[in-house]
Amino acid sequence: MDSESAFALLGLGAVTFFYLATQASLGGRSQRQLDEATMLPFADDEPVARRMERATGRSSTGCRCPGRCDGGCAGQIDMEA
Repeated sequence: MDSESAFALLGLGAVTFFYLATQASLGGRSQRQLDEATMLPFADDEPVARRMERATGRSSTGCRCPGRCDGGCAGQIDMEA
């Protein structure tokens, strides 16, 4: 086996490992959990959070209801820190 073949095989192995590790990491999550996790980076910056809530219709507080959640909507979930 020459060095080019070994390098190609190593690259293919690295891509395969990355794909399998990503699937193992995210495979057990529901679409709802993934949607809420995508909004977490915007939760600390209030103006950006409001713009993202208006643009996407998703709450940045872990609630499925649009806009700010006061804890009374049916879509609220408890997010652990």
